[in-house]
Amino acid sequence: MIKTINIIFLLIILFLFLPGSGCLEASSVKPAIIDENALIAYGWSQVSIEEGSFSQVISSSTTITINSSTVKYRNDRLSKEVNEQILEFKESSKVPIPLEVPQNLSAQIITYRISLPMGITVPERVISRIMEGKINEIEQSNNIENLQDTTTKILVLADGTETFVKMFSASGNSTDKGLSMLGFVTAFESEGSSTIVFGLVPNGSYTIDAGPVNGTLFHIDGHSERNQMLQLVSTVE
Repeated sequence: MIKTINIIFLLIILFLFLPGSGCLEASSVKPAIIDENALIAYGWSQVSIEEGSFSQVISSSTTITINSSTVKYRNDRLSKEVNEQILEFKESSKVPIPLEVPQNLSAQIITYRISLPMGITVPERVISRIMEGKINEIEQSNNIENLQDTTTKILVLADGTETFVKMFSASGNSTDKGLSMLGFVTAFESEGSSTIVFGLVPNGSYTIDAGPVNGTLFHIDGHSERNQMLQLVSTVE
């Protein structure tokens, strides 16, 4: 909540130095959509689209309106593959007891696009604050910790422009034996709006040791999955 207030404050300061008065309303924001054919090819699906609008009075004569759109995607193929591995392990090991399986075993991509009045580009400082806030949301909602930057790479988008992608890794829940989390975040400008994209995927082997039953319940090649996720992001329009 505090981070959200700080972001709004920075935007208000920005508009205080602009000429004019009245209602400064952003144009409608087009959701940052991944190409449908690419989603099908990699076994992904769109989960939801959420659109929002925020208005703030910044002076006696001026009100600004900011529009945003959030689109969420999940990897159905990966979920299916993990479930098949778990079923195969149970059948081959003749597991006599219920097994505790970690949640959120699929990969996810979230696109967030924001539009300001008058086609103004969101300042880099504000983009950084938004990215920090979104990463914190991902940490909390996926129960991960010890997030660390690992490397940066360049991604070529559908329109030919290049954007920097920050890669990171994180520890999963302590009960998720052998699993870590891999992710990425990137931001770019397009048609008077700013877009931020996040991705997260489990990585490693989940092992169990329950008396007579032990071994690898399932394995996820997070590095390969993340590379495919970046291919999807490259198609965002």
